[in-house]
Amino acid sequence: MDDLIDTPSTIRYEQLALADHTLREAAHLLTARHQAWTGICKWLPGRLLSADPALGRTLLNGHQHVAELGDKAALAAAAEQVLDLIGDPLREGYIQR
Repeated sequence: MDDLIDTPSTIRYEQLALADHTLREAAHLLTARHQAWTGICKWLPGRLLSADPALGRTLLNGHQHVAELGDKAALAAAAEQVLDLIGDPLREGYIQR
């Protein structure tokens, strides 16, 4: 999420890749919190809306804003809401393997 926020809107390839990653990870966290099945590709929006209609829609709308307008703020705020539900963002010591 920090990379998404820090990426200039002029670097669209990175911005879009990071928006996709942010949506995917936030969706997995949110569906897991609701003990719901998650989905990939075309199934992700439906599963996300089924698990949490309000926050799911907020995430999807935020992702759409990045894709259409280059505006990262809504997606970052929605992802932050998901992280607030499960704790806080892990800023130190995170390693993805």
